[in-house]
Amino acid sequence: MIPAKKDFAPEAKQKLRVAAYCRVSTDTETQAGSYELQIQYYTEYIKSNPDWIFVGVYADHGISGTSTKKRVQFLKMIEDCHQGKIDIIITKSVSRFARNTLDTIRYMRELKLLNSPVEIKFETEGLNTLDKNAEMMITFLSCVAQGESEAKSDSIRWSVRQRFANGLPLCPTYFLLGYDTDDNKNMIIVEEEAVIVRFIYKQFLEGYSVHQIAEMLTENKIPTVKGKEIWSCSTVRNILQNERYCGDVLMQKTVTVDCLSHRSVKNTGQEKKYRMTNHHPAIISKEDWYIVQEMLKYRRYMRRKDGSVRKRIQLHYIEEGILQGFFILSMQWDGYDMHKIFEKF
Repeated sequence: MIPAKKDFAPEAKQKLRVAAYCRVSTDTETQAGSYELQIQYYTEYIKSNPDWIFVGVYADHGISGTSTKKRVQFLKMIEDCHQGKIDIIITKSVSRFARNTLDTIRYMRELKLLNSPVEIKFETEGLNTLDKNAEMMITFLSCVAQGESEAKSDSIRWSVRQRFANGLPLCPTYFLLGYDTDDNKNMIIVEEEAVIVRFIYKQFLEGYSVHQIAEMLTENKIPTVKGKEIWSCSTVRNILQNERYCGDVLMQKTVTVDCLSHRSVKNTGQEKKYRMTNHHPAIISKEDWYIVQEMLKYRRYMRRKDGSVRKRIQLHYIEEGILQGFFILSMQWDGYDMHKIFEKF
């Protein structure tokens, strides 16, 4: 037996470093108010406890809880935990922390296994992650939250499909060169940008390649819709393929794989598509637009030995569609053999 020292003085209780996490998933006015109130509430709540040191409030605004990829403040909070800056995290509920079951379990266990374990307190449920008996309940509640998100996502997708079927397209113009939206949500032409669109179509119809057009725009320092001065072939091609420039709208070009990854893929037949003609003022005539689509369809490219790409000069006979019977011929072709051209006819 080793007797206790009578003059032994216990160590002073250390104050715990406490942070809060809050999140709202939409930018509506109501949610914006809730966002501000949560920050104010947690700041006052933590500071009012004499045993706690206020670290800060980590808050993500207008971000979904089904993935952590774009939740900047959430990821910063986790990093601060690894650096030993936080002892306790307080959040409103399991669904506010994460709506993805795997994310909830991953970060809960990750923080528990640190040299200085970090506790997560869920106020609504009255649970904390350092309680051995709480993990099963937290996992269950996280599954429920994920199920709610999946059901809500399915409901939104259904409503969007119904909107498209009823001829009510969604037409954002944030990154659509040549167009803007007026106060009545109608698409209007921005003439100084529409000039660039007309130039791209005119040059392509005259025989210039997508690569050459991109070089022209770059050399003349014409800004893209995102303000960049370097044009890529894909940017020019997307403008040439976009049906909105002839006044139409093709709806549901892409489909979302699932609500957790938020990954969208090109709709190649997985879902119905809807096309509305003459929806808004056209920058390019429909005749020119359809001619461009045929020319894009029959373009061919070849790669040199040095890795560079050049156009393979060929004469193409259009066998169907509104241009049936016509040939597509590049202006850069300096010669041809009529026998080879017509040997198939």
